[in-house]
Amino acid sequence: MKGGTKMPQTRFIAAAIAGYGAIAAWLPAQGLKPQTAQEYESYVQSAESRMAARKTFLAADASPAQIQDLVRGAKIVTIPGNGSNPHKIAGAMVYDWIGTVFIPGATVERTVRMLQDYDHRAEYFRDVIAASKLMCRAGEDRFGFTMRLKEPAVLDVESDVTWERVDATHWRCRSYSRKVQEIGKQHGYLLRLNSYWRFAGTEKGVFVEGETVTLSGEFGSLMRTLGSLAGINPEKSLKKSLESIRETLGARSEFPAPPSGMPECESLQSAR
Repeated sequence: MKGGTKMPQTRFIAAAIAGYGAIAAWLPAQGLKPQTAQEYESYVQSAESRMAARKTFLAADASPAQIQDLVRGAKIVTIPGNGSNPHKIAGAMVYDWIGTVFIPGATVERTVRMLQDYDHRAEYFRDVIAASKLMCRAGEDRFGFTMRLKEPAVLDVESDVTWERVDATHWRCRSYSRKVQEIGKQHGYLLRLNSYWRFAGTEKGVFVEGETVTLSGEFGSLMRTLGSLAGINPEKSLKKSLESIRETLGARSEFPAPPSGMPECESLQSAR
């Protein structure tokens, strides 16, 4: 998939880094120790700089053989985003995974429309989301929404999402959790959730790539193993999300446009 492999992306990632800095300024108030929040922010900024320096639009574009495997095999490919997971920081663990799927017959416009339908995500991602609601929007490219996750525990997550149309066949977006609240006993399975998505349309279908950078509490190797068996696994969650996107696009042809008349999303600067 050669189209769009050398598109400029520095401006989008630079804006993402600036936006994350504004959000990170008040993350410690949500329960993280200052050093943990600082080290997570440092990791995120490094990861976004790595994304900005990438020479290909999709990670898989660097391997023509992998692109062919994705198209022919209809499988989901996951790779570590930055070496072996997890990455240990002060009092917590960072997981960084990249996943890619090819969806035959889909269009990039329909894919974006589906993912911008925040009020119905519980229908589209039934395995991982119990409820979702669009809370605000700003123009055509920024949304704030909340969702209740079913795994790795029951969690309420509020996120800020920014979209960018690169050209007629390429989109990308980034999503930062503004608030993560575990319901009931606090396990620390998920403390922060950042995700970065890229969509590349072709004549035969759409490539969807997601990179998730998640923060969880500091668990020993045995707990991580037991957690993986119970579904506490960022790689597994990313795969489920990609599977849900593929299944939903294969089953539905139309999705509603984001509603107008929503409250204006507050600026990130005023959220400090």
